Amino acid sequence: MKHVAVLDLGTSRIVCAVVAANPDGDTKLLARAEVPCKGLRRGVVTDLDETAHAVDEAVREVQRGLGEELPDLVVNVAGSHLEGLTGQGYKPVVPRGRHVTYQDVMEVVSHSRSLVLPPDREQIQAVPREFRVDGLRDVKRPIGMGGGTLEAITFIVTGSVVAVQNIERAVNMAGRRVDQKVASPLAAGLGLLSQDEIDHGVAVVDIGAGTTDIGIFCDGSIVSAISLPISAGTVTSDISKLLNTSPEEAERLKLAYAVAYAKGIPEKETIEVVQLGSHEPRPLQRKLLCEIVESRTRETATMIGQYIEKSGLAGMLPGGMVLTGGGVRLRDLDRVFEEEMPQMKIRVAPTVETGSAVSLGLARFVLHCHEDLVPASAPEGVKGGIRTLFSIFQK
Repeated sequence: MKHVAVLDLGTSRIVCAVVAANPDGDTKLLARAEVPCKGLRRGVVTDLDETAHAVDEAVREVQRGLGEELPDLVVNVAGSHLEGLTGQGYKPVVPRGRHVTYQDVMEVVSHSRSLVLPPDREQIQAVPREFRVDGLRDVKRPIGMGGGTLEAITFIVTGSVVAVQNIERAVNMAGRRVDQKVASPLAAGLGLLSQDEIDHGVAVVDIGAGTTDIGIFCDGSIVSAISLPISAGTVTSDISKLLNTSPEEAERLKLAYAVAYAKGIPEKETIEVVQLGSHEPRPLQRKLLCEIVESRTRETATMIGQYIEKSGLAGMLPGGMVLTGGGVRLRDLDRVFEEEMPQMKIRVAPTVETGSAVSLGLARFVLHCHEDLVPASAPEGVKGGIRTLFSIFQK
């Protein structure tokens, strides 16, 4: 049974999981570990030693449960340094009218990735969205079709060279190797969505401790992605500053007493808060706490809505929006999103077996996405092959 080891590098925790593909195409969790980590900030490695130690601890725990070594890992790449763009490749089919071959497809995909990037940027992901044969759009598998021209439209994610290298360094310091890298917005979507949702259109919003990752999927592929520097950790920071508490106390208050929708909270209801410089708790209106949380939550929802409107894809998402990540533990979060985006269906994703949508998506990317489009000659700086999302869950 084929299996893969994945590593979800989060701002507050690292999740290592080993996931297998059953003969029927479903996934099965074989082992999992989660450890806290303070070596990343907003999805980017800021302390190599701390991150490497957490990676090693998580992988060792999984190895003990699994009974085998895990030298190679599939890891996610997150952070506001990520940028999505579209590449287009073109190739004449000679002689005109002959059948499109595997080699033709590899060459046109390679051409679509031939972008000139600044020296501090590199390609992390390249996912073919569609092919066109003689102008015929939305072709998923052009091999065998007759035509005179072949085009490829590819969604490409780029990132900071330094940020990516630091991820690889941290994993190497832990005694392991990075086998593949997957952009977090893509991984979160693959961890949650069905093939129908990917085909028809849906946005996935992963609210983590350091960033909020947005992936928009339609027509069978990812079409837009971004990582915003606003998160569940931002809410905790607001509570800490405005109520003059430690970050730990602010997080406790958020999880124990806060809701994202302050209406309906009684004015007279109080909670006990330990402020900085004091050892004794003092009473505070619970509604004040909830209003702080609601204000930041509405700002987050507004920013997400603006991004989707700016992308021009708002009218192509009949599946609405799926909320996931540690931030969805905040009660009534979906109510705020529904008020800020009344035209959008909002739902909170159920918990997945690996503990994070990203870790499950990393595994699905390797186990289920077709890897039959490896360019014969990728442009300089491009690493790895091409995986298509077409029918990734077909059995």
